[in-house]
Amino acid sequence: MEFNANSITFIYVHGAGNKPAEPDLKRAWDEDLFERDMGDRTRMVHYADLLHDRPVTIAADACSASGALGALVSDAFAGTALLEDAEARETFGKMAPDGQEFALSLTISMAARAASPMGLAPTAGARPAAGVAELLPLPAPLRRFLLRQLLRHLIPDANGYFFTSARDRIRDRLRTVLDAVNGPVAVVSHSLGTVVAYEVLSEADFAHKEVPLFVTLGSPLGYTEIQDVITRPLRIPAPVRLWTNFADPLDVVTLDTTLADDFRGAAKVIADFVVDNPSPNNHASCGYLRSRHVRDAVTAAG
Repeated sequence: MEFNANSITFIYVHGAGNKPAEPDLKRAWDEDLFERDMGDRTRMVHYADLLHDRPVTIAADACSASGALGALVSDAFAGTALLEDAEARETFGKMAPDGQEFALSLTISMAARAASPMGLAPTAGARPAAGVAELLPLPAPLRRFLLRQLLRHLIPDANGYFFTSARDRIRDRLRTVLDAVNGPVAVVSHSLGTVVAYEVLSEADFAHKEVPLFVTLGSPLGYTEIQDVITRPLRIPAPVRLWTNFADPLDVVTLDTTLADDFRGAAKVIADFVVDNPSPNNHASCGYLRSRHVRDAVTAAG
């Protein structure tokens, strides 16, 4: 990929789930997005160590065809019981009551979207109550599948971010990087990292920071359950000049693929794009970062 070398610095904010050590993760994002090591032109905001005991290695098949979503859905319809696997049951059991309520409510909301035409909730603006779960026009195995997928890809770390003392320490990681960079920055974020980035960029201390581009990949920011526990009112962070949001409609974490209809003043700032994430779960960062549309947007900013 050709790259226009100027003064802009790219800041990565990774998503939910355990991650490799910071240098390895930064290098992987460089390769996925720019197809080369970007050196000091990119910085990784790494916070997985605040939520997980030890780093993991990068899975070689993270974006391969093995274990594709279709196969996982087939497994769900085979009759797997809700949280029957020990790991998922343990994860859910460790959550505080607020976290459990959040997990179930978000799952019901996502199930409603998955079951309705065009991925929209049955009643615009409505937040389904917990008792609605059995009434959704969605087979119980698929509802159970959605919760298991969310427990693997989003909810445990979201619980740690929203409902524990880790929240401010995670945001401090991004604050530190923003403070350390002179000149304009482009923030590229994924999954839960889109929430972290939105909250920090919305802080008054960064109102005068130059952010010509804010990229969100596989973001859950469109969900009421997420919006209820983030910085309000919902508005474009002051320093952001262009916000490009990319979503795969089969990504369990971002079934609500648009953000421009949620944020005040978004008409001329947020551009929503539907893309194909070829990773097995349609959510992995590598699949988004390798998308031609994402690469084009980032290259144009640089």
